[in-house]
Amino acid sequence: MNAVTNLKKLTKMGKLSASLAVVLTIAACGSVPVQPQQPEENDLLVATLPDGSIRFDTEDQRIAKLWSASEQARLEDNNEKALEYLYQALEISPQNSLLWSRAAEVQLENSEAAIAENFASKSNLFAESNAPLMHRNWLIIEHARSLRGDLLGVRSAHKKVQEYQYAR
Repeated sequence: MNAVTNLKKLTKMGKLSASLAVVLTIAACGSVPVQPQQPEENDLLVATLPDGSIRFDTEDQRIAKLWSASEQARLEDNNEKALEYLYQALEISPQNSLLWSRAAEVQLENSEAAIAENFASKSNLFAESNAPLMHRNWLIIEHARSLRGDLLGVRSAHKKVQEYQYAR
């Protein structure tokens, strides 16, 4: 069963907000791996997903390879392996907001709501003025709080979702 099918089932069951389902579905659609070419010394390596999803730019070839490996593991429904790659990348770049956000999303898929919220919050600390990433993180936080039954937390997170939704 693939991630998109899982998301559709969760959405139908009412366990996933429609806006988070859209974000997660887009992110689960696939990845384009980094080409195994030898980069020039100052080239920017890019690991991307389809338009409208996450784009990850890095000058560190190790992080680009780990990101691509993580995305491939997610496509194969192997979230444990995907997290392993993300954690390795975070050891190299511990203040990388996108790595923390992707780890939060994977933890949410694993129904680890508290960990997902923690990682999304950590991503927000490093996201600076990246409104689309902040929007994404607040969607994750909103859903994580919903899974934990924190209705007041859901309400406050939803306000942040709306704030960053229009800050794009």
